[in-house]
Amino acid sequence: MSVSDYNICGVMLHAVAAKRQQVEQALVQLAGVEVHANSAEGKLVVTVESDDRYYVADTISAFKDIDGVLSASMIYQFSDAATNTNEGVPA
Repeated sequence: MSVSDYNICGVMLHAVAAKRQQVEQALVQLAGVEVHANSAEGKLVVTVESDDRYYVADTISAFKDIDGVLSASMIYQFSDAATNTNEGVPA
């Protein structure tokens, strides 16, 4: 796999419940990060997308530095050559 492959990772993030909204606001400021769901208990479902696998890994690792984050676990990872369409035909 090259550095320029398309990468997407699903992450389950647990935050301090009282800081859930603050954590969500910090996450969506990061390029390629999207919050898909959250609960009042502080659990968030997040994806990180990039054509640079190092960016994805570094971004997930940096989640621990956000005030209020208790844990972040990658639960899904997919990568594909950026030069292919969904059907596998070269773009």
